[in-house]
Amino acid sequence: MPDPKTIPRNQLENLRKSELIDIILTMKDDDGGAASISKKLNEVIEELDKIKKLVVSPESVINKKMDALEVKIDKQAEIIFKQQLYLEALDRKERRANVVILGVPDEQESLSGAVNDADKLNKVWQILGVNNVAGAHRRLGDTAQGGTNRRCRPILLMLQDESQRQHILEQAKKLKTAGEAFKKIYVKKDIHPAVRKEWKRLHDAERTEKELAGNVGCVIHFNTRERKLYRDGVVIDSWNLQCF
Repeated sequence: MPDPKTIPRNQLENLRKSELIDIILTMKDDDGGAASISKKLNEVIEELDKIKKLVVSPESVINKKMDALEVKIDKQAEIIFKQQLYLEALDRKERRANVVILGVPDEQESLSGAVNDADKLNKVWQILGVNNVAGAHRRLGDTAQGGTNRRCRPILLMLQDESQRQHILEQAKKLKTAGEAFKKIYVKKDIHPAVRKEWKRLHDAERTEKELAGNVGCVIHFNTRERKLYRDGVVIDSWNLQCF
């Protein structure tokens, strides 16, 4: 009988059952061939089993390192988040007496007969019933090419008195019922643009989650203190750190 190792594959496929049995018995007696291969395979299997046990084991060096790294990352994330809050607090302090007025007609457009921004703001104060508003103001953003703006640039008003800002914010709702010229004017706190954008993103995400058909029956909650969005107690979105 020829050496089984030298028989081509196409011939092996055509062998009868009895011939295959003879070949298998021959290989069984071949200590230098099949036995050697079998031994190597068993050694590899044993080594793989050892590696699997090491990786799965809670005492695994890899797992210990990963756990330590995760703890370190969590601590760093907490430190960075606190730094973010501190920077925001400093920024709020600088803006604590400021308001931003949106929707006031821009250059070359009038507001109830007023042409310049100072007179336009006075019209707004009259509607709100606020007197003696003192503070510097300026438009935010560049003028569009040609000197006109399709959208009204916001006006930043830097008041001298924080209590007056609060009074203005409380009265701002009167603009909604003051006629066509004023109903699209809004008065808001002056907040860093990046912070305002991130608050809006999370509030929009909360609204979107509540409207999803797949979330019917789920509890969607935006924790403003933690700045995290939850679905049934599981965090699904959180505050992205902002650069100042």
